[in-house]
Amino acid sequence: MTPTYLITSDIHGSVRVLERVLEKARAFKADAILIAGDLCPPENPFFSALLRQEIPVHSVRGNCDSSYEFSNASLSLPPLVWRTVWKGRELVMTHGDRFPSPYGLDLKKGDIFLCGHTHVPKVQMNAEGILTINPGSPTYPRTSLGPSYAIMDAEGVSIRAFDDDRYLPSLQYDFFDEIDQ
Repeated sequence: MTPTYLITSDIHGSVRVLERVLEKARAFKADAILIAGDLCPPENPFFSALLRQEIPVHSVRGNCDSSYEFSNASLSLPPLVWRTVWKGRELVMTHGDRFPSPYGLDLKKGDIFLCGHTHVPKVQMNAEGILTINPGSPTYPRTSLGPSYAIMDAEGVSIRAFDDDRYLPSLQYDFFDEIDQ
């Protein structure tokens, strides 16, 4: 069975936002939460406890994440790059500051590149057939679309408004068999 992921980025230490991310992950029956950096955990035991809930959390380090913050929050410093196989595709997640594009990460047609950093949602297939997904930011959005996140399941990926879960126009992608033709 293909796992469902809730994808977010750039939470910047907001306990309220992290609580809502967990609520949304439960509502969508997500198998895991993927955080594309700038978690910026505060020295707040409640924040750290939220990350240890029943839904696994996979995160990468962002440009605002420091080893000092993670140590004070009693959390392990995440890697710069996280990889997994999802639906027969390589899925690579970085923050986007050091690797702003999939180039140099050994991806091929049909693979998926997840990033954050810009706080601007994006779903785009490049000329090489690599899908780039940026969920935007639920905390500090930098577009008129407002706070956002993404849901990725066997059917596709959709960027959604953080406030009311509605699909954001033109920020969807449907997956097809045969690694998207």
